[in-house]
Amino acid sequence: MKEISLVLLGFGSANRTLAQMLLDKSEKDNSCRQCLRVVAPGGTSTSELVPWKVVCIITRRHGRVCVPHSSKSEINVEEALERIGAGGILDATLVRNTNEATTSTAHSTTTDDTIKLLNELGKTQTANIVVEAIPSNPKSDGEPAISFIRTALQAGMHVASANKCPLTHTRNDKETYFELQGIAKRNGKIYLHESAVMDGVPIFSFWDNLPGVTCTKIRGLLNSTSTMILSRIEGNIDKVVESDGKVEHVGETFEEALEAAKKVGIVEEDESLDIDGWDAAMKLRALCVFLSSSGNLSLPEDHDVIVPPLEAIPRDSISQIDPELICTEFRASRKKVRSVASAELVDLPSDPAIGRHHPVKSWKMSVENEFLSQSDPLYNLNGSSASVQFSTDVMGPISVVSQDPTLMDTAYGLFADVVRIASQSINNT
Repeated sequence: MKEISLVLLGFGSANRTLAQMLLDKSEKDNSCRQCLRVVAPGGTSTSELVPWKVVCIITRRHGRVCVPHSSKSEINVEEALERIGAGGILDATLVRNTNEATTSTAHSTTTDDTIKLLNELGKTQTANIVVEAIPSNPKSDGEPAISFIRTALQAGMHVASANKCPLTHTRNDKETYFELQGIAKRNGKIYLHESAVMDGVPIFSFWDNLPGVTCTKIRGLLNSTSTMILSRIEGNIDKVVESDGKVEHVGETFEEALEAAKKVGIVEEDESLDIDGWDAAMKLRALCVFLSSSGNLSLPEDHDVIVPPLEAIPRDSISQIDPELICTEFRASRKKVRSVASAELVDLPSDPAIGRHHPVKSWKMSVENEFLSQSDPLYNLNGSSASVQFSTDVMGPISVVSQDPTLMDTAYGLFADVVRIASQSINNT
């Protein structure tokens, strides 16, 4: 890859923050105006500067703009950021370094329009990396993001995605994630998704550095919104007092805590995704699917791995937790309640009666409201912080914590994926 040519699929907060990060992290040399430093994989000290540019931005409501296919043009990213920040529309005036009259512009873009455009961008080699960051809903079929990713890979482009849906959904009883990775492999492309769980924390790439390890358990707080709401309901529970033998709640009501989380901007448009455990279950299943993919569990070839569907994961709602019970439990034993996502890899014996003639492993998953003791590694997480702990067959538990993540964290996950793709592409060419 001599040059990084980006398609930004979605230009909301995540991709706008990524665009600014690309500008801030750019270096210059005699050969290019803006370059990213790409380090060779494997921990070597060699690196090189690779030019980058944005050749297409596609949005649902703020228009789209693309350079003429196969041209040397690029989009003025700084101006695009300013225009969207001011509530403007993307159009052809953002394209620079061109004398050609035609660019792809529109004030609205349908799914079919986007699929056609992605095919053209890939097959004309106008773009080589698609950065996908559009809204997704775990209760839906994961579209149109899944079709966009599939199209990009088939058209010959790499993909960096912040979307959880492709890792959690199935089609015809087959994992969509396995299908997409298969398409990527057959086309010699890379599909990465670091920002899908815990923003920019390297949850997925982490396993590249643990050869031969089998993850046996996962446990964590994967939904920042529920943690913030429960923290605010607790209030300053060190100052809980009793009046006439009854514990008085000193924190916020559920409704007050939810409204505060909305003001911070971390609540999903469908708030039930956060409140009723859907988001945490989705992230948990994404981890289990990834760890069950080829090579990640280091299991014998005769072992299948079952990942139950999203709908089969038991989920507790935080809306039904009694604030007075929170105070009572803390006063009695210093325990705090949190929405805990957990998974364990369990054995299912062979059973010829149902056609299972060899051992099978299955992930047993749940999202439950738990009262945690002070010795629990999740105990001190408050606000929008998130954490996950992995247990393995060869090492003690490994914990990863993200302290009050921001959009910068999400953008960095995408940024890191772009750099990884460029690095691997350079070293494979």
